[in-house]
Amino acid sequence: MYSDPKECLYCTDNYSNIMIKIADLSVSRVFLFKEQTYRGRCLVAYNGHVNDLNELSDDERNAFMADVCRVTRAMQAAFNPEKINYGAYSDKLSHLHFHLAPKYVDGPDYGGTFQMNPGKVYLSDAEYQELIDKVKAHL
Repeated sequence: MYSDPKECLYCTDNYSNIMIKIADLSVSRVFLFKEQTYRGRCLVAYNGHVNDLNELSDDERNAFMADVCRVTRAMQAAFNPEKINYGAYSDKLSHLHFHLAPKYVDGPDYGGTFQMNPGKVYLSDAEYQELIDKVKAHL
């Protein structure tokens, strides 16, 4: 399934109900996921409307993965999770993006797959800003 860029939430900047933009990176943007069951969960979306990682040139892929790595390093420094899980599904929205879900030893789904949107933990604007500031401080 290849989605129309005119209907893509990343291309149309129609993501405010699920994410908050943190920053622009070299070839992507990083967002804080509003549902925070996995404290510090972020998402990195490629700037261009491509369906899959394999559609990028080697240089584009390397730049995107460098952005993903930059964000996970910032998340590691900011939140000190035991592990960060990566998810790149795109079954219903064909715009290249990675979900980055920090996992904590005594936290939800530790030792298993993170849930896409458990719908359990939402924060105040101030709490979101605190998480954003922590990530930005390490980008």
